[in-house]
Amino acid sequence: MPFENMYKKIRNTLRKLDQRIERARFIFDQPLKKVEYFDGGLYDAIYEASCKWPHNVALEYFDTQITYKEMVKKINRVAAALKAIGAEKGENITVCMPNTPESVYMLYAVNEIGAVANMVHPLSSEKEIEDYLNQAHSKIMLCIDVSYPKVENIIKNTEVEQLIVVSPSRSMDLVVRAIYKMTKGRKNHINKSQQIITWDKFLNKANRFIGNPHARVNPDDAAVIMYSGGTTGKPKGIILSNLNFNAQAVGAKYLVPELIKSEHSFLTFLPNFHAFGLGVCIHMPLYFGCRVVLIPQFNAKKLKKYLKKYKINILVGVPTVFDYLTKLKFGPHELKHLKGVVSGGDVVSMSTKERVNDFLEAHGSKAILENGYGLTEASGGFIFSPRSVAKDPDGIGYPIPDNEVIVVDLKTGKEAKAGEDGEIVVRGLSVMKGYLGKPEETRQAFIKVGNKKYLRTGDIGYVDEKGVFHFRSRLKRLIVSNGYNIYPANIEDVTLRCELISSCAVVGHEDKLRGEKVVVFVVAKPETHERVIRRELNGIYRKYLAKYEIPREIRFIDELPKTKLAKVDFRALEQL
Repeated sequence: MPFENMYKKIRNTLRKLDQRIERARFIFDQPLKKVEYFDGGLYDAIYEASCKWPHNVALEYFDTQITYKEMVKKINRVAAALKAIGAEKGENITVCMPNTPESVYMLYAVNEIGAVANMVHPLSSEKEIEDYLNQAHSKIMLCIDVSYPKVENIIKNTEVEQLIVVSPSRSMDLVVRAIYKMTKGRKNHINKSQQIITWDKFLNKANRFIGNPHARVNPDDAAVIMYSGGTTGKPKGIILSNLNFNAQAVGAKYLVPELIKSEHSFLTFLPNFHAFGLGVCIHMPLYFGCRVVLIPQFNAKKLKKYLKKYKINILVGVPTVFDYLTKLKFGPHELKHLKGVVSGGDVVSMSTKERVNDFLEAHGSKAILENGYGLTEASGGFIFSPRSVAKDPDGIGYPIPDNEVIVVDLKTGKEAKAGEDGEIVVRGLSVMKGYLGKPEETRQAFIKVGNKKYLRTGDIGYVDEKGVFHFRSRLKRLIVSNGYNIYPANIEDVTLRCELISSCAVVGHEDKLRGEKVVVFVVAKPETHERVIRRELNGIYRKYLAKYEIPREIRFIDELPKTKLAKVDFRALEQL
């Protein structure tokens, strides 16, 4: 027995060493010659996971736990119900839901029958929902009861033939459900008809279907449609394939294997209608047998409760979440179960990184804040930072396998040299199939460098000698003043050196003399004086910024405006 244990220990050590050598070869030299990707759809991938880990908890929703075996059975039932109401392979089925088990069942059931999930934000306006339904020509729609009144008002203007309505309390434990209905339950009256039905009635239709609802799905088939401003500003549908998400899962496991283990739990509050939320917080953990704790509506005040109650191992969020985390009170060892912390969706300042890392260490966690970088047109994330890069001030990491990322000079359109700024562009397995029904805008989203076609990200950055990519600024946020290129992210990072400030944002305002002038919006901490803050900032700016970078205006604001995805709304600030 001792010899057997010794053999296992040596074997595991050699396996880890081999993995590190392979990763190092990819990162610093060239991609591995062959990385195996799943040959099938999103449903096929998690079905395989259910065969490997049938009794692992797949989903946790309040006090309800669903194993992988149970989850797949529920997905199969939803798939049968979809076939019973006439759903066909290749059609676009709309899912207008927050993170609930029903949204997960529907997403994978749509994929199982070979259809495409048209993901819509439940808090979108009536006109937006109408536009998204018509762009996708959806005949079937699942929506949360909160959105039902808006959908009811516009459904006559769409092609929707079957609307399924569900409450967020549907999968809650009985006691939790009762409390929810008494405190937060919606009193929406649903006008039930042949066209509008509840979730339970929809599921009952599965009994009418005879046969196997499963359809053969190819990796390159469309799987999901998501909506984004895109590279040209106007909201449009982005078509993402099965391979986009499956390759992202494999690639992330390759770059940060220590974060993705079947025994880990993910706190999933980033929404399913957001590519980073769906890809990194739902599909990737389910792909590898992890536990996904679904949070339908994120409440920052409950973050402490979530982390402690569910013993969360992996926390993925936007920068504002981690800024709030550092304001919470934990015991010295209460975060020891937190193994990985990943930020995406927006820029993280170095001061925030340092503050978060110090906070985690002080409360027993060995995690450090790591970056994920991407955009919806590239499946949400195609660059991740391993621990070796995480402490780099503006480093965002390395591309996942089989994605070629370069930096293009803004003036010449040619590949920039190491260390030179330019637009980050990408080609490979993460890149979208195109914009829904918009061939011309799809064409404009790409650029040709040499004889290769790359997706434009609209972001400025550079790559260093080691192959690490660095983020500078959004191209749309680039401020040009007196002919100088000014990066708002850099000024924001410097501004946050002032300890009297809780948050800030920098934008460019039109200026007749300079073209644009730099304006910084500042949120002061309680019981601080504007005059003192201005004096401190002027000293900090003189020390850390070039003269042309120093903001011409410092404006104080009670709170930075946010988008629906909790990012800073820079467009709103530009109008102030």
